[in-house]
Amino acid sequence: MMVVLLGATTLVLVAVAPWVLSAAAGGKNLKSPQKVEVDIIDDNFILRWNRSDESVGNVTFSFDYQKTGMDNWIKLSGCQNITSTKCNFSSLKLNVYEEIKLRIRAEKENTSSWYEVDSFTPFRKAQIGPPEVHLEAEDKAIVIHISPGTKDSVMWALDGLSFTYSLVIWKNSSGVEERIENIYSRHKIYKLSPETTYCLKVKAALLTSWKIGVYSPVHCIKTTAPF
Repeated sequence: MMVVLLGATTLVLVAVAPWVLSAAAGGKNLKSPQKVEVDIIDDNFILRWNRSDESVGNVTFSFDYQKTGMDNWIKLSGCQNITSTKCNFSSLKLNVYEEIKLRIRAEKENTSSWYEVDSFTPFRKAQIGPPEVHLEAEDKAIVIHISPGTKDSVMWALDGLSFTYSLVIWKNSSGVEERIENIYSRHKIYKLSPETTYCLKVKAALLTSWKIGVYSPVHCIKTTAPF
């Protein structure tokens, strides 16, 4: 490429190599991130994505979001200048029933083009996390108290009374499982052996929304001696 320099009395032609212009404009062109995944469990919003060029170092990533009916994009709090390929935007106050759209770009001296994520409604995408479980032992029974894993949840604020639960229980010494379906937040299991350790795990469901949650951690308790 030839660049014209005009002086007071002279005209000078200078040859400039294309790579010099590229460097001046910001260096190597960055590729957009790819395969963005949005994971929502209860009120936890996590984004994961793939880098397009692992050979380029010191790259950061930033997200914007856009609500339905908006023309402008807004910087996504918690997901600006991220050096990893994961970020959490749970602190963002969203209407979980309102559709939103996201976009991401890579940044260094220059920036990549935006990669747009398909629009989604948080409530429809959300998964139910493991419930909280509290056990009380009797001599031939176990009383189970269950509550959703996120107290004062925004995601499930309208569905708190609609949860049902199912559990798997087994005698610790045998490992033979029994499944009990469609129980509510307080349930009592009878006809157990006294002074015996039982283990169980529980998962929640919102049948009206066709949502099945994931199991809680395993909880074990020993029944008491008979009176």
